Amino acid sequence: MLLTERIEAMIAERKLSPGDRLPPERSLAAELDVSRSRLREAIQQLISRGIVTSRRGGGTFVAIEDAAQSLERALERALERSLKPLLPMVQGEAGYWRDVMEIRKSLDTDAAYYAALRATDLDKERMKVAFAAMSAVEGGNPQSQARADAAFHMAIAEASHNVVLRQIVAGLSELLQQSIAQSLMQFYRQPDLGPALERQHGMILDTILAGRPDEARKAAADHLAFVEENLRVIEDNRARELRASEALQRPEFQRENLS
Repeated sequence: MLLTERIEAMIAERKLSPGDRLPPERSLAAELDVSRSRLREAIQQLISRGIVTSRRGGGTFVAIEDAAQSLERALERALERSLKPLLPMVQGEAGYWRDVMEIRKSLDTDAAYYAALRATDLDKERMKVAFAAMSAVEGGNPQSQARADAAFHMAIAEASHNVVLRQIVAGLSELLQQSIAQSLMQFYRQPDLGPALERQHGMILDTILAGRPDEARKAAADHLAFVEENLRVIEDNRARELRASEALQRPEFQRENLS
Protein backbone atom coordinates (compact mmCIF):
# COMPACT_ATOMS: atom_id res chain seq x y z
CA MET A 1 0.00 0.00 0.00
CA LEU A 2 1.28 3.47 -0.91
CA LEU A 3 2.09 5.85 1.93
CA THR A 4 -0.66 8.25 0.84
CA GLU A 5 -3.15 5.36 0.97
CA ARG A 6 -1.96 4.43 4.47
CA ILE A 7 -2.52 7.99 5.68
CA GLU A 8 -5.99 8.07 4.10
CA ALA A 9 -6.77 4.71 5.74
CA MET A 10 -5.66 6.12 9.10
CA ILE A 11 -7.97 9.11 8.64
CA ALA A 12 -10.87 6.76 7.87
CA GLU A 13 -10.10 4.32 10.69
CA ARG A 14 -9.94 7.11 13.27
CA LYS A 15 -13.07 8.69 11.83
CA LEU A 16 -11.35 12.07 11.52
CA SER A 17 -13.76 14.70 10.22
CA PRO A 18 -13.04 17.71 7.97
CA GLY A 19 -11.14 20.21 10.08
CA ASP A 20 -9.69 17.60 12.45
CA ARG A 21 -5.95 17.69 12.99
CA LEU A 22 -3.61 14.83 12.06
CA PRO A 23 -0.99 13.67 14.59
CA PRO A 24 2.22 15.75 14.69
CA GLU A 25 4.79 14.95 12.00
CA ARG A 26 7.27 13.26 14.32
CA SER A 27 4.75 10.91 15.93
CA LEU A 28 2.99 10.18 12.62
CA ALA A 29 6.30 9.28 10.95
CA ALA A 30 7.11 6.95 13.84
CA GLU A 31 3.66 5.38 13.74
CA LEU A 32 3.92 4.72 9.98
CA ASP A 33 7.58 3.68 10.30
CA VAL A 34 8.80 6.07 7.60
CA SER A 35 11.27 8.95 7.50
CA ARG A 36 9.94 12.45 8.05
CA SER A 37 11.05 13.45 4.54
CA ARG A 38 8.99 10.62 3.02
CA LEU A 39 6.04 11.61 5.17
CA ARG A 40 6.34 15.23 3.98
CA GLU A 41 6.30 14.07 0.35
CA ALA A 42 3.14 12.05 0.97
CA ILE A 43 1.48 14.94 2.82
CA GLN A 44 2.27 17.27 -0.09
CA GLN A 45 0.62 14.81 -2.48
CA LEU A 46 -2.47 14.69 -0.27
CA ILE A 47 -2.52 18.49 -0.09
CA SER A 48 -2.36 18.73 -3.89
CA ARG A 49 -5.31 16.31 -4.09
CA GLY A 50 -7.33 18.30 -1.58
CA ILE A 51 -7.38 15.54 1.06
CA VAL A 52 -5.60 17.54 3.76
CA THR A 53 -4.53 21.13 4.31
CA SER A 54 -1.49 22.56 6.07
CA ARG A 55 -1.34 25.64 8.27
CA ARG A 56 2.03 27.26 8.89
CA GLY A 57 3.03 26.40 12.43
CA GLY A 58 -0.35 24.80 13.04
CA GLY A 59 -0.05 21.30 11.64
CA THR A 60 -1.95 19.27 9.05
CA PHE A 61 -5.74 19.00 8.97
CA VAL A 62 -8.37 16.98 7.13
CA ALA A 63 -9.57 19.27 4.36
CA ILE A 64 -13.05 20.78 4.29
CA GLU A 65 -14.34 19.94 0.82
CA ASP A 66 -16.14 22.35 -1.43
CA ALA A 67 -18.23 21.24 -4.43
CA ALA A 68 -15.20 21.04 -6.75
CA GLN A 69 -13.25 18.96 -4.27
CA SER A 70 -16.21 16.62 -3.81
CA LEU A 71 -16.28 16.09 -7.57
CA GLU A 72 -12.55 15.44 -7.57
CA ARG A 73 -12.89 12.87 -4.80
CA ALA A 74 -15.69 11.13 -6.67
CA LEU A 75 -13.52 10.99 -9.79
CA GLU A 76 -10.64 9.62 -7.76
CA ARG A 77 -12.78 6.81 -6.37
CA ALA A 78 -14.18 6.00 -9.81
CA LEU A 79 -10.68 5.87 -11.30
CA GLU A 80 -9.44 3.64 -8.51
CA ARG A 81 -12.26 1.19 -9.21
CA SER A 82 -11.51 1.17 -12.93
CA LEU A 83 -7.69 1.16 -12.84
CA LYS A 84 -7.06 -1.18 -9.91
CA PRO A 85 -8.16 -4.35 -11.77
CA LEU A 86 -5.62 -3.52 -14.50
CA LEU A 87 -2.62 -3.73 -12.17
CA PRO A 88 -2.33 -7.56 -11.97
CA MET A 89 -2.67 -7.68 -15.75
CA VAL A 90 0.05 -5.13 -16.52
CA GLN A 91 2.34 -6.67 -13.92
CA GLY A 92 1.91 -10.14 -15.36
CA GLU A 93 2.22 -9.37 -19.08
CA ALA A 94 5.29 -7.62 -20.44
CA GLY A 95 3.51 -5.82 -23.30
CA TYR A 96 0.70 -4.07 -21.45
CA TRP A 97 2.91 -1.19 -20.25
CA ARG A 98 2.89 0.00 -23.88
CA ASP A 99 -0.88 0.45 -23.68
CA VAL A 100 -0.40 2.61 -20.59
CA MET A 101 2.26 4.68 -22.36
CA GLU A 102 0.03 5.23 -25.41
CA ILE A 103 -2.65 6.78 -23.23
CA ARG A 104 -0.11 8.75 -21.19
CA LYS A 105 1.33 10.27 -24.38
CA SER A 106 -2.10 11.53 -25.30
CA LEU A 107 -2.99 12.85 -21.85
CA ASP A 108 0.38 14.34 -20.87
CA THR A 109 0.65 16.25 -24.13
CA ASP A 110 -2.85 17.64 -23.58
CA ALA A 111 -1.90 18.57 -20.02
CA ALA A 112 1.12 20.53 -21.29
CA TYR A 113 -1.04 22.24 -23.93
CA TYR A 114 -3.70 23.38 -21.47
CA ALA A 115 -1.14 24.31 -18.82
CA ALA A 116 0.44 26.70 -21.33
CA LEU A 117 -2.99 28.28 -21.84
CA ARG A 118 -4.26 28.33 -18.27
CA ALA A 119 -1.40 28.26 -15.77
CA THR A 120 -1.68 30.90 -13.05
CA ASP A 121 1.30 32.57 -11.43
CA LEU A 122 0.98 30.09 -8.55
CA ASP A 123 0.89 27.14 -10.99
CA LYS A 124 4.02 28.45 -12.69
CA GLU A 125 5.81 28.76 -9.38
CA ARG A 126 4.83 25.20 -8.45
CA MET A 127 6.12 23.87 -11.76
CA LYS A 128 9.40 25.73 -11.28
CA VAL A 129 9.75 24.28 -7.78
CA ALA A 130 9.01 20.76 -9.05
CA PHE A 131 11.56 21.18 -11.84
CA ALA A 132 14.20 22.45 -9.40
CA ALA A 133 13.50 19.55 -7.03
CA MET A 134 13.84 17.10 -9.90
CA SER A 135 17.14 18.64 -10.99
CA ALA A 136 18.46 18.54 -7.43
CA VAL A 137 18.00 14.77 -7.02
CA GLU A 138 21.38 13.07 -7.02
CA GLY A 139 22.17 10.48 -9.66
CA GLY A 140 22.23 6.90 -8.48
CA ASN A 141 18.99 7.26 -6.54
CA PRO A 142 16.42 5.94 -9.04
CA GLN A 143 13.52 5.82 -6.57
CA SER A 144 13.87 9.53 -5.76
CA GLN A 145 14.35 10.36 -9.44
CA ALA A 146 11.16 8.51 -10.38
CA ARG A 147 9.15 10.27 -7.65
CA ALA A 148 10.51 13.72 -8.59
CA ASP A 149 9.81 13.08 -12.28
CA ALA A 150 6.22 12.04 -11.53
CA ALA A 151 5.74 15.10 -9.29
CA PHE A 152 6.85 17.42 -12.12
CA HIS A 153 4.36 15.90 -14.55
CA MET A 154 1.63 16.10 -11.90
CA ALA A 155 2.38 19.81 -11.40
CA ILE A 156 1.78 20.27 -15.13
CA ALA A 157 -1.47 18.28 -14.98
CA GLU A 158 -2.66 20.44 -12.08
CA ALA A 159 -1.82 23.58 -14.07
CA SER A 160 -4.13 22.38 -16.87
CA HIS A 161 -7.09 23.16 -14.56
CA ASN A 162 -8.95 20.15 -15.91
CA VAL A 163 -10.00 18.01 -12.95
CA VAL A 164 -10.73 14.89 -15.03
CA LEU A 165 -7.45 15.11 -16.93
CA ARG A 166 -5.50 15.63 -13.71
CA GLN A 167 -7.02 12.59 -12.00
CA ILE A 168 -6.49 10.29 -14.97
CA VAL A 169 -2.85 11.39 -15.36
CA ALA A 170 -2.28 10.65 -11.67
CA GLY A 171 -3.84 7.20 -11.94
CA LEU A 172 -1.95 6.22 -15.07
CA SER A 173 1.35 7.50 -13.70
CA GLU A 174 0.94 5.29 -10.63
CA LEU A 175 -0.14 2.33 -12.77
CA LEU A 176 2.91 2.67 -15.01
CA GLN A 177 5.32 2.98 -12.07
CA GLN A 178 3.91 -0.12 -10.38
CA SER A 179 3.67 -2.21 -13.54
CA ILE A 180 7.30 -1.86 -14.67
CA ALA A 181 9.04 -0.84 -11.45
CA GLN A 182 12.21 -2.83 -12.22
CA SER A 183 12.57 -1.34 -15.69
CA LEU A 184 12.01 2.18 -14.36
CA MET A 185 14.78 1.68 -11.82
CA GLN A 186 17.10 0.54 -14.61
CA PHE A 187 15.89 3.45 -16.75
CA TYR A 188 17.01 6.02 -14.17
CA ARG A 189 20.34 4.25 -13.64
CA GLN A 190 21.49 4.95 -17.21
CA PRO A 191 24.46 7.35 -16.88
CA ASP A 192 23.68 9.45 -19.96
CA LEU A 193 19.98 9.78 -19.23
CA GLY A 194 20.01 12.67 -16.73
CA PRO A 195 21.17 15.46 -19.06
CA ALA A 196 18.74 14.39 -21.80
CA LEU A 197 15.77 14.29 -19.42
CA GLU A 198 16.69 17.64 -17.88
CA ARG A 199 16.83 19.25 -21.34
CA GLN A 200 13.47 17.76 -22.28
CA HIS A 201 11.80 18.74 -19.02
CA GLY A 202 13.31 22.21 -19.33
CA MET A 203 11.85 22.59 -22.81
CA ILE A 204 8.40 21.55 -21.58
CA LEU A 205 8.59 24.01 -18.69
CA ASP A 206 9.91 26.90 -20.80
CA THR A 207 7.17 26.55 -23.44
CA ILE A 208 4.46 26.36 -20.77
CA LEU A 209 5.80 29.41 -18.91
CA ALA A 210 5.98 31.31 -22.20
CA GLY A 211 2.35 30.46 -22.97
CA ARG A 212 3.09 28.57 -26.19
CA PRO A 213 0.61 25.66 -26.11
CA ASP A 214 1.47 24.00 -29.43
CA GLU A 215 5.18 24.01 -28.64
CA ALA A 216 4.46 22.70 -25.14
CA ARG A 217 2.45 19.83 -26.60
CA LYS A 218 5.30 18.97 -29.00
CA ALA A 219 7.93 19.16 -26.25
CA ALA A 220 5.88 16.77 -24.10
CA ALA A 221 5.34 14.41 -27.04
CA ASP A 222 9.07 14.33 -27.86
CA HIS A 223 9.91 13.65 -24.21
CA LEU A 224 7.44 10.78 -23.86
CA ALA A 225 8.57 9.22 -27.14
CA PHE A 226 12.13 9.27 -25.79
CA VAL A 227 11.02 7.62 -22.52
CA GLU A 228 8.98 5.00 -24.35
CA GLU A 229 11.84 4.05 -26.67
CA ASN A 230 14.30 3.67 -23.79
CA LEU A 231 11.83 1.59 -21.79
CA ARG A 232 11.21 -0.59 -24.84
CA VAL A 233 14.93 -1.33 -25.18
CA ILE A 234 15.19 -2.14 -21.46
CA GLU A 235 12.13 -4.41 -21.53
CA ASP A 236 13.38 -6.19 -24.67
CA ASN A 237 16.78 -6.77 -23.08
CA ARG A 238 15.16 -8.14 -19.92
CA ALA A 239 13.01 -10.51 -21.96
CA ARG A 240 16.07 -11.67 -23.92
CA GLU A 241 18.02 -12.33 -20.72
CA LEU A 242 15.08 -14.26 -19.29
CA ARG A 243 14.83 -16.44 -22.39
CA ALA A 244 18.56 -17.17 -22.25
CA SER A 245 18.37 -18.03 -18.55
CA GLU A 246 15.42 -20.36 -19.10
CA ALA A 247 17.23 -22.07 -21.98
CA LEU A 248 20.22 -22.79 -19.77
CA GLN A 249 17.94 -24.59 -17.31
CA ARG A 250 16.56 -27.01 -19.90
CA PRO A 251 17.68 -30.63 -19.38
CA GLU A 252 18.66 -31.10 -23.02
CA PHE A 253 20.95 -28.06 -22.91
CA GLN A 254 22.57 -29.22 -19.69
CA ARG A 255 23.13 -32.73 -21.13
CA GLU A 256 24.84 -31.26 -24.18
CA ASN A 257 27.21 -29.29 -21.96
CA LEU A 258 28.04 -32.38 -19.91
CA SER A 259 28.84 -34.55 -22.94
